[in-house]
Amino acid sequence: MINELTNAKLLDESFSGLCKQRKHFPVNSDVWHCRFHWKSIKPKLIRDLSTNRFTFQPLQKVTKASGEVIHLWTSIDSVVLKLLSLVLLHYLPSSKLCTHLKGHGGSKQTVTSIQAEIPNNTFVFRTDVKSYYESINHEILLDKLSVYIKNKMVMNLLAQYLKRSVESGGLFKDIKQGISSGCPLSPLISSFYLYELDKEMEGKPVYYRRYMDDIIVLSPSRWKLRKAIRTVNQHFEKLKLKQHPDKTDIGRISNGFDFLGYQFGQEKITVSKRTVQNHIRRISWLYEQKKHLPNWQMLLDDYRQHWVTWALSGIPSSIINLDSEYVNLRLFLISTRC
Repeated sequence: MINELTNAKLLDESFSGLCKQRKHFPVNSDVWHCRFHWKSIKPKLIRDLSTNRFTFQPLQKVTKASGEVIHLWTSIDSVVLKLLSLVLLHYLPSSKLCTHLKGHGGSKQTVTSIQAEIPNNTFVFRTDVKSYYESINHEILLDKLSVYIKNKMVMNLLAQYLKRSVESGGLFKDIKQGISSGCPLSPLISSFYLYELDKEMEGKPVYYRRYMDDIIVLSPSRWKLRKAIRTVNQHFEKLKLKQHPDKTDIGRISNGFDFLGYQFGQEKITVSKRTVQNHIRRISWLYEQKKHLPNWQMLLDDYRQHWVTWALSGIPSSIINLDSEYVNLRLFLISTRC
């Protein structure tokens, strides 16, 4: 496994991903130093990884222009985390019912699949994990990882990734629970943590899908749904996870439900009210940020068009009911009132 981690081709692929992800970072970001000196950084990184001398640095607490606070890995650490994700993808098991992983369908195929299954079912259960990334237990996760990863140096890197520190203004905080958001390794780890639930649900006589921490079950009968819900609850309890109370629904499909940004229950799907409200808030924020610019209206127009394109893309026109002209007009009127 270490030979794979020190593979020059995989390392370059990870580095290219970093360059693409951080191409709009400010000039004082360490990504530019990393890009300029990559030819000398790369051989040292390979030596450190192969001799178990590599250590992750503390993350930096950063406040974005929107007010959002993030914890940012150094550029070199981000390369190693991406490298780990590429290698571990072939060692950690995953279920096709977990659709956020590459090659498992993605959100739009999941939405299309749900709509196709609705005529065969009567009841729905949907939930998500409350603060999923922040709730993942380090000890439980490391025990699960050790079943599939026998290399101690790789396990050391994974333990460092979990038990990280965050620096802000010279103060350091140790993170004792949860995984890092915005990290290239975390989607794979979040999929793996609930793998046993996905695997058990493969054998149930219900329709089940999971996208990150969003879970949906469709069932033709109440008792099959109850058994499926019991299975979900048992796995959550073992993993010390909790359902989000505001995002958990049980009922008849005919009453309607929303999942992954879309509203189901009618002949055709539509964009959910919550999704529209989120985009309206985003437009209001964009207006406040860009209203001093002469081309502010064009920027908002571009955003509206991208939003409509997102809503329609990947969904067959035969199953979605969305009047793009009406949505554009509605969002335009809202933005001009900001």
